Amino acid sequence: MDEMTARERARLRKQRSRASQAKTSGLNRFEIIINDQELAALERGRVNRNPGREPYSRNEYIALLLLNDARQLQQQEENTPACKKCGSKPPEHCGGAFKGEHNCWLTLKCLKLNLTSVTGHSENNGEV
Repeated sequence: MDEMTARERARLRKQRSRASQAKTSGLNRFEIIINDQELAALERGRVNRNPGREPYSRNEYIALLLLNDARQLQQQEENTPACKKCGSKPPEHCGGAFKGEHNCWLTLKCLKLNLTSVTGHSENNGEV
């Protein structure tokens, strides 16, 4: 029988604790890895988006960005016309059955919802 190391036991204990916390509080924990440029943007944004006051915490700033994007996405989806091929609107669509056909919304017009189009990243020559 394999015995767990102290590190494995601690990992499982933390995992159970996080699951319990998510269940009781609705808060979920996850880790992200960002490069130096993204970190600088995060730090600048959390300070400059709350001028004259205490900077947003990293968690608060990221949460606000997510909520803002969700609201923007919902508005974009509501304003998106039905596909000329299948008649559906986002997020349903045809499941890609007609993608590539000239009159299918998924062929080109769907790119308007892509984050690189929304944020202008597609024009940054590969820079994030």
